[in-house]
Amino acid sequence: MNNFLPLAQLPAGACVLDLGCGSGTVSYTRFPQLRFFGTEQFAHTESGSWPPNAWIVRAEAEQLPWASSAFDAAICGYVFEHFRDPRSALRELNRVIRPGGLLYIAIPRSSSLEDRLYRFTFKGGGHIQLYGFDTFISLVYQQSSFKLEGMGLAPGGFTWLRDVPLGNLIRRLIYRSFRTWRRATGNNPLEANDYLLLFRLGEQRGYQQIHVVCSQCGAPISEYSAGSNGLWKCPVCSFDNILVAP
Repeated sequence: MNNFLPLAQLPAGACVLDLGCGSGTVSYTRFPQLRFFGTEQFAHTESGSWPPNAWIVRAEAEQLPWASSAFDAAICGYVFEHFRDPRSALRELNRVIRPGGLLYIAIPRSSSLEDRLYRFTFKGGGHIQLYGFDTFISLVYQQSSFKLEGMGLAPGGFTWLRDVPLGNLIRRLIYRSFRTWRRATGNNPLEANDYLLLFRLGEQRGYQQIHVVCSQCGAPISEYSAGSNGLWKCPVCSFDNILVAP
């Protein structure tokens, strides 16, 4: 994670929010100069002891109990797929992170084989949100002022099988099958399972709704005016386009 969220480069005393922390998304003791605030909606069985530079708070992502601009960075490791209201969570992150602060988000790609197997195994629970790269970036840009600064693609790890009966055996069988598949076809079915995304909080939202595209020059247009003849004039090349939809 440190390649995507440069914790070591944050100034001493910086505050980092670990949203949906579980037993801790990162090793807090590796960064004694930082102050970590982990949040969980429910008490976590593995979050019993915390180092001196870390605290855990019971809180919901949609209503965080901190003042605006309280944090220099935030970690959201595989939590957005579980949120019932990701829009409110993004608005709260936009509020509690200072301008210029960093936001690290890891999410599963919903069309990946691993995420499909996860949702099949835990029917009715678990990953209630389905994300592709374009849909998630659009969501972030619509609801906040975060701008994408870096991204990476991570292979599948099937770590969730630890909570399934005979999970270790199932994992070994899966990996052996995929290794055979890769040797036979040259394709890796575990490739690009997850998105690792780094955002920085800007001053304005970056989302822009594109309503029409000029069929002459291809310019995307956010605002246009259609005449009574059903045509709209491209402001870039002055071509008269036929309005297809109101």
